[in-house]
Amino acid sequence: MKTRILRLCLVLSVILQIFILCGCSGDPFIVFSTQNPKNGLNKNQIETNFKKGDTVYYALIAPKGFKDDAVRISLSKKDTKSELWGYSNYRNKTIRTKGENYYSDYFIIREEGIFVLQAFFLQNLSKPIATGVFRVYDN
Repeated sequence: MKTRILRLCLVLSVILQIFILCGCSGDPFIVFSTQNPKNGLNKNQIETNFKKGDTVYYALIAPKGFKDDAVRISLSKKDTKSELWGYSNYRNKTIRTKGENYYSDYFIIREEGIFVLQAFFLQNLSKPIATGVFRVYDN
């Protein structure tokens, strides 16, 4: 039962990311890949499943530009063993957008699980401007 729910969540997140990538709105969004997005990505290179120890590149893209000069990036891990699927904070980072509409970075995760990457404007840390979900699995 839990694996069905997990698969459904992953499928819904992929559908949501595809909808966002179609250019249907100017809101910021997050994409993940095993390749550096600074070199350019196509839709076939966007991924949501990674092996432990893989380099997970992400790009935060705001087609209309960021409204603020600073953005908080928050990485959380879903606890799949609890009944309510709690979250634990994994990493936080505040970045300067410098008037640009694009930011990318990477991280390496050496444990399996479902991870949620969110971006927030510093004036409102309770409402994310973009959310992305990916899974890290055992080799």
